[in-house]
Amino acid sequence: MEAGEDCCVKVAVHVRPLIADEKLQGCKDCVTVVSGKPQVQIGAHSFTFDHVYGSTGSPSSSMFEECVAPLIDGLFQGYNATVLAYGQTGSGKTYTMGTGFKDGCQTGIVPQVMNVLFSKIGTLKHQIDFQLHVSFIEILKEEVRDLLDPSSMSKPETANGHAGKMTSPGKPPIQIRETSNGVITLAGSTEVSVATLKEMAACLEQGSLSRATGSTNMNNQSSRSHAIFTITLEQMRKLNIPGDSCSNDTMNEEYLCAKLHLVDLAGSERAKRTGSDGLRFKEGVHINKGLLALGNVISALGDEKKRKEGVHVPYRDSKLTRLLQDSLGGNSRTVMIACISPADINAEETLNTLKYANRARNIKNKPVINRDPMSNEMLKMRQQLEYLQAELCARAGGSSEEVQVLKERIAWLEAANEDLCRELHEYRSRCSIVEQSEREAYDGSTYIVKTDAVKRSLPITEAEYPISETVGDSREIEEVAKEWEHTLLQNSMDRELHELNKRLQQKESEMKLFGISDAEVLKQHFGRKITELEDEKRVVQRERDCLLAEVENLAANTDGHTQKLEDIHAQKLKALEAQILDLKKKQESQVQLLKQKQKSDEAAKRLQDEIQCIKAQKVQLQQRIKQEAEQFRQWKASREKELLQLKKEGRRNEYERHKLQALNQRQKLVLQRKTEEAAMATKRLKELLEARKTSSRETLVTMNGSGTNGQSNEKSLQRWLDHELEVMVKEHEVRFEYEKQSQVRAALAEELAMLKQVNEFAAKGRGPPRKNGFARASSMSPNARMARIASLENMLSISSNSLVAMASQLSEAEERERAFSNRGRWNQLRSMGEAKNLLQYMFNSVADARCQLWEKDMEIREMKDQIKELVGLLRQSEMKRKEVEKELKVREQAVGTTLATPPSVRLVLLGEALYAKKPMI
Repeated sequence: MEAGEDCCVKVAVHVRPLIADEKLQGCKDCVTVVSGKPQVQIGAHSFTFDHVYGSTGSPSSSMFEECVAPLIDGLFQGYNATVLAYGQTGSGKTYTMGTGFKDGCQTGIVPQVMNVLFSKIGTLKHQIDFQLHVSFIEILKEEVRDLLDPSSMSKPETANGHAGKMTSPGKPPIQIRETSNGVITLAGSTEVSVATLKEMAACLEQGSLSRATGSTNMNNQSSRSHAIFTITLEQMRKLNIPGDSCSNDTMNEEYLCAKLHLVDLAGSERAKRTGSDGLRFKEGVHINKGLLALGNVISALGDEKKRKEGVHVPYRDSKLTRLLQDSLGGNSRTVMIACISPADINAEETLNTLKYANRARNIKNKPVINRDPMSNEMLKMRQQLEYLQAELCARAGGSSEEVQVLKERIAWLEAANEDLCRELHEYRSRCSIVEQSEREAYDGSTYIVKTDAVKRSLPITEAEYPISETVGDSREIEEVAKEWEHTLLQNSMDRELHELNKRLQQKESEMKLFGISDAEVLKQHFGRKITELEDEKRVVQRERDCLLAEVENLAANTDGHTQKLEDIHAQKLKALEAQILDLKKKQESQVQLLKQKQKSDEAAKRLQDEIQCIKAQKVQLQQRIKQEAEQFRQWKASREKELLQLKKEGRRNEYERHKLQALNQRQKLVLQRKTEEAAMATKRLKELLEARKTSSRETLVTMNGSGTNGQSNEKSLQRWLDHELEVMVKEHEVRFEYEKQSQVRAALAEELAMLKQVNEFAAKGRGPPRKNGFARASSMSPNARMARIASLENMLSISSNSLVAMASQLSEAEERERAFSNRGRWNQLRSMGEAKNLLQYMFNSVADARCQLWEKDMEIREMKDQIKELVGLLRQSEMKRKEVEKELKVREQAVGTTLATPPSVRLVLLGEALYAKKPMI
């Protein structure tokens, strides 16, 4: 085999669109693709990959040309290749790969691979002899099944919806083997030789029909197994060797054998989301087990520190990782396609998939050209023979023409080498410039995004109050929003006025330090001082000139008296010169003081200008405040007039509006309370996860540093255990809040869909179905329905943001928990005594918790008994109320009957009544 360059695993992300069920549930798109960059953002997390398709990224149609076509070109050069599709269940892996090939469907990567493969073979078949073999296997519940086995075509379907397990008599099961040179093979699998595209498509369709699938709550045709479709390409090339008169043709042939693995993994799933039980649940357990082992392999290979330390890679933990041993860190060029769902309800699984794929980018493979060992040895010997012949020719002094040709070739190669080196240097310099510009552009875009986010956050905070106060009535919303806006504007202008007053006081205090009145006096004083010094300087200079003239006159005389006078004059001259120097220094100091004074005057003038400017701004701001107050007063008066007119129009719409408004407000408050509780739980979980590292580190330090102090060590272990339990409780709390939030969001989405359907029926002039929910929605006025729809959409947006935040923290908690579990939770226990003490502490904690639980149960029972008594009293009072109402109704009927009879009849009846009451004589 000929060694190639190390290459990293290429990772592409495929974002599928929202499906119909997700739209009915009101799901929002929580995945953002950065325009022009292969970058994906979800919540506060950002990931960069080699390619991003779907959503606002590159079109899905370009995935094959950019990701898979280079692998096929390498396949004809003798390099192994692997295309790996990973993602949660229902994210579109089988659709992307095309392994669900039925009735000649050409969608997906596998059909395109077959078309391009046979197209290239048709172009090169006159130069190279090709042989193609395909195999198709699946890993179902950690068992390797052959999908191309003829006996699998007649397998009966079992109750769980896929083919049952049957083995031919005497046929051994498929086993994984490793050859002496480290190549992974399958002993017992079927390899079918194909010569045409139709034959290969028939093999793919046969395997697709035999593959295990099933229905879950998240996908009607969920793949229940990992499928691997392998194409083996064998090539026999003729080598044209000049001057080779060997009669054996096999010496001039080169044999290459390369494999292309197309892997469609089963999706990771949660039993609560898929609703699986029984056999489906067992299948999901095996699927997650294999994906967990694959994740451990990716983590071990993707961590550069572990790779340098030579950490063991757990390929043998599952059959899936064993079969993908060459594809991950071995002899293969690998592309991983991470399929994700953009729905916010799947945010946690989407985030886990992106983290999974991000780690896979760090894996380095070592692909080599897969030649036949004999062909490889013949190539080496042929190269050595050519080298020896050239050396022999040079030493034996071969013909001058051959030597000249070799020298010219060497010169040409050296010139070509220099040109290539120069071009390489130019390309490297261009790449460095481009990378620097991209980095600067990325920093700039980050700043723009941050500023835009800040700008977007301001109006949201300003709109919270009016929405929570009145939702459903556009006029009341506008009124409260106007009042709130006026209040905010007044507050902001008050703050500006306060800041101007502070600045004005500061500038005035600075101005006082300069002392404007004293400045003029000092200026006059320094001016007079400089004038006096200049006059004194001129006087001294005249005296010096006189003395110099006398010295020159006396220089001609040579008597002693003249010499004494000359000495006296010289001394006076020196004294005068010293006095002149002193005066010059004083003059310079006075000039410097004057310059400083001028600077202070300029600073004072600037301060004075600033004070005047601030005062002008203050006056303008006060005028603005007055104008704004007057405008608001006028608007308030007009608004009150409108309200009076609206009150006169009727009470029914107002009652309906207030009822809907109360409903919206109540639901919004409930959702807000639940969102705040979820946010607090999420924040606490994040703090606990951040503190876990510190707590673990401090525990280790305490154990290592205070081995003699058993009490301190025991306390530290107890604190560590309490912290771990609190982390688990908080994670469970966030998970519970996540499920509740999902249920609330589903109910809101159902109501929103119903209201939109009622609007559609009303627009078409048809009546809605006769159902309870539709009847109540149709009784609402169109304005009330639109207000309710807007309120529901707002609440769905809030719920979506909360779900994404909780999913992010849950994903991070699971990842850290997995890493912590791999290292060993109980590694901090160093002795049996520590384990016993910690076990005793756990027992005491559990006993206390049980006792508290019993007390709470007793309190709940007492409350239930009280509730039953209250319910009984309520029923009795209700029965009494009904009896009283019945009596009143009877009396009212009697009175009505009496009033309805004529007066004469009424008198007769009255007389009879009186006669009946008269006593007998």
